[in-house]
Amino acid sequence: MESTLKDTGTVRATLEITVDASTVDAAFDAVVDAYARQVRVPGFRPGKAPRGVIESRVGADTVAEEARERLVEDSYPKAIREHELDAIHAHAHGDAPARGEAFTYELHVDLYPEVTIPDPATLTLTAEGDAVGEEQVQETVENLQREHATQVPVDRPAEATDVLMIETVGDDGEPREGSAMPIDLETVSEHLSSQLIGASIDDVVELQLEEPHVHEGEEEPRAATTTIRVADVKAKERPEPDDAFATTLGFETWDGVVDAIRSSLEAQAKERLDEARREELVETLMAGTEVELPEFLVNRRKGSLLDGLARDLRQQGMEMDAYLAKLEADGKREEFEGELQESAERAVKRDLVLERLLELRPAEVDDAEFAEAVKHLASREGKSEAQVRQEYGSEGLDNYRFLLRRDKALRATVAEIVGEAPAEGADAQAASDGDADEGDAGEGDANDAANDDANDDAG
Repeated sequence: MESTLKDTGTVRATLEITVDASTVDAAFDAVVDAYARQVRVPGFRPGKAPRGVIESRVGADTVAEEARERLVEDSYPKAIREHELDAIHAHAHGDAPARGEAFTYELHVDLYPEVTIPDPATLTLTAEGDAVGEEQVQETVENLQREHATQVPVDRPAEATDVLMIETVGDDGEPREGSAMPIDLETVSEHLSSQLIGASIDDVVELQLEEPHVHEGEEEPRAATTTIRVADVKAKERPEPDDAFATTLGFETWDGVVDAIRSSLEAQAKERLDEARREELVETLMAGTEVELPEFLVNRRKGSLLDGLARDLRQQGMEMDAYLAKLEADGKREEFEGELQESAERAVKRDLVLERLLELRPAEVDDAEFAEAVKHLASREGKSEAQVRQEYGSEGLDNYRFLLRRDKALRATVAEIVGEAPAEGADAQAASDGDADEGDAGEGDANDAANDDANDDAG
């Protein structure tokens, strides 16, 4: 085999590969021999029919195409290694081979780009956290009191803190059987609560379920409505913030409850700050990185985004073709395509930047950390750990582990910049919120996953 690098750029290259005639003949023979073991020819024992007979029965074009696949599959990885190309994806172009002749084809290769990001040690982060004040503590206390309140029937019009039991009313004016449902006027929207405050038991109310808006095909705004009957009104008797209430919450004293509330709020504020810092760092790195994006990775991410959209649409009872047709009819198809392209390019650039950061700040996830992360992922998906491992398979789990490593490197870099000790272990939540559960985690590890694609697609 001989190979020549015809041209190369930042993210693509073209090779010309020539396989000698003897190797071509051997490929043809291998294809025919394989068919000879499968195809029965009258008058011949299995595997003993002449090659010419087998080839004529299968078809010369079929044999030549399969010989081509064998030749390409065997030769292109050697050529990529010979020229030390960092391939993401490769596709062969050329006519079918012929017996007794050398076979020459072109290999178009998408390359993993060189990514140079700003030195994280030179960066500063400006995100600031929110201080936890007494007002937030008191609000949480009030929420606890409301959640643990005792509901007491009252014979008066509903007030803003009450709970109503309502029933939907049918066309016959009677409440529908089994339609009763509670409505907490403190937690529903102001739009709904304002219509129910002042209502008494047995009152019938035509309830607007949403703010009026213009529906498709109509000119005047209107709101969806339903007729309900107030079946009961209950007031809430809230527990006093004292030691007795504390014991029902698992604490010895009320001061212990307040301390726990404050600690929880402070931890939440710290996590919000950490998240803001991570996002600020990623945005800063992306803004300071100029990189040509491989078309293959962008197109693959577009496909992933479209698959996700299709799943969402099906849950709403709409197929993708109908959605695209509607965009076309509304004159929004071009805008949609532009936003899709922009989203895919941004996602690929983010991946490339974070992979480069991981190279500069290596991070590992040990088996104990990974087991804990899988446990967390299973809990989020409402599945057993065994189910998650089986559904993801070894490749999916490897990709998930990669996301954990990448996030760990990002967190460690943020901690380094702000002068804090990095958190111990891998952050399962961050990786779970990524692409792993969509089957696209390998797009994060573009280099390794794309080399797998080259193996699949070059033929």
